[in-house]
Amino acid sequence: MSVSLVGVLFVAAGLTALGAFIAAWKRELTAALGGLPVMFAGAGTAFAGVARFSAASGALLIGQEMAVLLAIAALAEVGLGVGLAGRESPR
Repeated sequence: MSVSLVGVLFVAAGLTALGAFIAAWKRELTAALGGLPVMFAGAGTAFAGVARFSAASGALLIGQEMAVLLAIAALAEVGLGVGLAGRESPR
């Protein structure tokens, strides 16, 4: 089974849209933060897909490296957000 660049970009756009929908729909901060890693996953999928199908690029791993960096950034962002939300006093 072969996957085209258009299919990869559709999946990336779907993940990004789903993450934005989750972040916008949830009212609580900790629940809304759950959508941000999904958006980062969509961006990572797009980077890895474009690097895979790029004919001019010599290094194929640059997209995968960027996806790993986005995953680490998403993990750090969620950890920081949950820590800040835990310090929030109830009103």
